Amino acid sequence: MPKVSVIIPNYNHAPYLRERIDSVLNQTYRDFELIVLDDLSPDNSREVIEEYAENHPQVKTVFNTENSGSTFAQWNKGAEMATGDYLWFAESDDFCEPTLLERLVPLLDKNPDVGIAYGQTYLVDEQSEILNSYGKNLEFIYKTKAWENDFIKSGMDAAHEWLYFHNPIPNASGALIRKSVYMEIGMADTSMKLNGDWFLYAKILTHSNLAFCAEHLNYFRVHELTQRKRAQATGRVYLEIIEINNYLRQHIPGSDDNANKAMAKIAHWWIGSLFFQKRNNDYLKVNWKLYKIFRKYYPWLLPRIIYHTLFLMLRFVVKSTGLLKAAKTARQRMFPKKYFPY
Repeated sequence: MPKVSVIIPNYNHAPYLRERIDSVLNQTYRDFELIVLDDLSPDNSREVIEEYAENHPQVKTVFNTENSGSTFAQWNKGAEMATGDYLWFAESDDFCEPTLLERLVPLLDKNPDVGIAYGQTYLVDEQSEILNSYGKNLEFIYKTKAWENDFIKSGMDAAHEWLYFHNPIPNASGALIRKSVYMEIGMADTSMKLNGDWFLYAKILTHSNLAFCAEHLNYFRVHELTQRKRAQATGRVYLEIIEINNYLRQHIPGSDDNANKAMAKIAHWWIGSLFFQKRNNDYLKVNWKLYKIFRKYYPWLLPRIIYHTLFLMLRFVVKSTGLLKAAKTARQRMFPKKYFPY
């Protein structure tokens, strides 16, 4: 049996598939199988996938006859097919260094209590040009340089210190997951649209530990066709984050203070999203529900919403004059630690 099962869940990413698949097939660590699942893509993804399957016997393919509508359903389908000890969900629009498996497999081999091992990530654009290191994002969010060095950390500690406030694993493409733990915790939650990975890591890290390699091994593509971009247009993503908060609160004894602080931060994010969500049938119902939840954790919630509305009106005026870029530059100079330059 192979040590690693590489699972590529694809939907409509034909322009990036060759770079993705090549970066897997070119791994210096060779003990792996590759499972490519296509979720009835309307582009020419199937043609690309079949070409690789014809020329590489270790490539297995699954072509859905109906669209599942869920990346996480595809993860679970691939995990059930997998014969390896470790799972690598290599998203179809990302790519990686040829040494990713070589660097991450030993972290799981040598540490049987580790459920997730992951490497540092670069964010890249549609042309594969580097935008910035995700390590800078993590340093800004958590005010620590912890991700400058390799580490192995208690899963419960990582969940308590980090997972309440943010998902420190930028995307699954940079991580290896121990299959036995993945199956034990019930696999990924297919009801979640955006935060299923965050919820999955929360469940894994309340059952096992976390390993990190500070070397940049993964390239996470940021573009308009990502599920993240689509899902951010609805307030339902905040209901998912609240569900994660509740799960952590229940499974980490004595963590109520962090849970409450995180809820206040989530409320702040929600306020910022209100005017950028799509105005569909769910808009008022979902956001009214969120308002009633968040007012328990965020003092002066309504005045803050009014303040943010006035701020956005001012921003619109500044943008219309062509001075928005200059205003952002001035703000960054005046408050260098408050606003993230990327």
